[in-house]
Amino acid sequence: MGLAVLITITLLCVAWSLWIRRVTWSCRWEVAATLNIALQGATVLLMSPLASETLGHWLHSLTGLWNLEDYIGHDMYIVAASAIVYNSLGRLQDDHAMQVTFKQYVERPATLCIPLLLAAFSLGNGAKIYAPDFFELHTDFWLTTYWLLLCGTLVYLLGYGSRALLILRKDPRSRVVANVYLAASVSGILACVVRIVTALVPSLQSVEGGNLVWIFACMCGAGFALTSAHSWRIKTKWFSKASR
Repeated sequence: MGLAVLITITLLCVAWSLWIRRVTWSCRWEVAATLNIALQGATVLLMSPLASETLGHWLHSLTGLWNLEDYIGHDMYIVAASAIVYNSLGRLQDDHAMQVTFKQYVERPATLCIPLLLAAFSLGNGAKIYAPDFFELHTDFWLTTYWLLLCGTLVYLLGYGSRALLILRKDPRSRVVANVYLAASVSGILACVVRIVTALVPSLQSVEGGNLVWIFACMCGAGFALTSAHSWRIKTKWFSKASR
C-alpha cells in the first residue's frame, strides 16, 4: 500500500469521525476525544510529504529551519496523546481528582517535553536537512535525542492512558470501545518503539524506511477515529430512545 493511499484513508476516517462527532465540541465529557481525533489527523497531514513540499518550504523561508511542519505535527501528537489520557481519566475519577492527576502526571511532562524537543530539533539534522518524509532522515546525535524524547514521552502518555482503559474495559458497557482504544494505543506505542530502535541502530533506517512507523501511526489514528465515531453514534441512539 502506497504511503499516499495510507495517509488518505487515515484522513478520511478522521474527517468522517469529526463530522459524526461535530456537536461534541461543546460537550464537556466528549470534547477531549474529539480533540484527540482532530490533532491526530492534523499530525498525519503535517507529517505527509505533501505538507513538506508545500508548507515546509514556506516555513523554511520564514524561519530558516527545514521540516518545521513535522516538529509542529509531533507537538500536536503529544497533545493528542494527552487528550486520550484526559478522556480516560474523566470516566474514572471525579473532576477535582482527575484535574490533579492529569496536571501532575500528564500535563507537566508533556509541557516540559515540547521545548526540549525544539532544542534538539534545532541543533541537529532535523532542522538542517530537508526531507519530504521526516522518518527517512538519517539521524545524528541531536536527531536521535529528539526521537528518544518524543517517542519516550508518547510511550509514557499512551501507556498511562492504556492503564485507565484496562480499568474501563472491566465494565461490560465499555468493553468493546475500550478494547479497540487499547489496540489503537498499542499501535501508537509500536510506532514509537520502531522509531526508537531505528534511531539507535542507524543501519536499520535504510531497511525500515519509515514504513512500519507510518503503518502503526495511521492504524492508531484511524482506530481512535472510527471507534470514537461509533461510540458517539451508540450514545446518540440511546439518547433518542430515552427521550421518547
